Parts: sequence; structure tokens; C-alpha cells
Amino acid sequence: MKYFLIQHEIENGDKYVSSEFDMNLELVLQRKQSPKTYYQGTNDTDYISGCFGVSEKAKDFFESLNNPNIEFTPTTIYHIDTDEPLNIYLMKVNVELDCIDYEKSELFVLSDKQIRGVDKMVFNTDINEDIFTVKNLSRVFINEELKDKIISYNLKGFRFVPIEKFTF
Repeated sequence: MKYFLIQHEIENGDKYVSSEFDMNLELVLQRKQSPKTYYQGTNDTDYISGCFGVSEKAKDFFESLNNPNIEFTPTTIYHIDTDEPLNIYLMKVNVELDCIDYEKSELFVLSDKQIRGVDKMVFNTDINEDIFTVKNLSRVFINEELKDKIISYNLKGFRFVPIEKFTF
């Protein structure tokens, strides 16, 4: 089975939350008080924030999977120029797998065990989840079947990076 990292893809003019305001959305996920969060752009998209802020269409799609490991937190963001409100949903994936084949992967890991760099990542073959996070790496991965469903549902703003091409 092939696996992909989900990344936020922003086309010119798309609605998006800049990284400086993504920190506010992290606070919302932690159920803490958050300052007002702003977005830019005018074109509708389904992946609005790198903090997994998604549209109602994307939320409905992921809920249709009936996966108990995905939850959503509703929030409102505001256009930076017009203050127009936009309702989005912060998606949290609650399954973390220890699925990296460390012998075949080339990683930079500090003493805190967090993965700080990836030159090559290889997963173990016994993954039974279609969407998951990886232990010591706060990124969301999906299998090829789910990637194909997202594409066929015509969700915008998602980029899929094959794990064999994922580096940072």
C-alpha cells in the first residue's frame, strides 16, 4: 500500500490562514482562549489552514468515512481586509502510529525522540489505518485509497506527497 503526507496547497487567490495566525487555531484545538484569527484570499477552497482547518464540504466528506479517530472543532475566522466571517472546522486525527522502519529510513532525531529532519522515510508494512499521524512527527498521512476518494470528491487545497518523496 502506498502512503502520502497531506499538505496544504494554496493557489493564487485561495482563502487561507497564514502561518502567523495558525498558532491561534492551535489554541482553539487545545480548548484555550484564542485571539481573533484572520484569513486572506477570495477563492473558495476546502483546506484553509495548515492547522487542518477545512471547509464544511471537507468536514462532511471526512465524517462520511465514519472513522471514530477523526474529530472536528468548529471555529470562525475573519477576512483580514473586510472582517467577513468564515466558518471552518479544525480536523484532529486521534490515531498515532509507531510505524516508521528506522533501519530503512534516514532521519534526524534529537534526544527528545522528535523527528527533526527526513531524508528518506519508510513505513512498516502492517499499517491498518487509512488516516493517521506518526509518532514523534506531527504530520498527517493517508493511504492511497483515501487519497483517491479525496480527489474524486473534488476537495480543493490538498496536496499529496508520497512518503518516498517526503523530505524536510
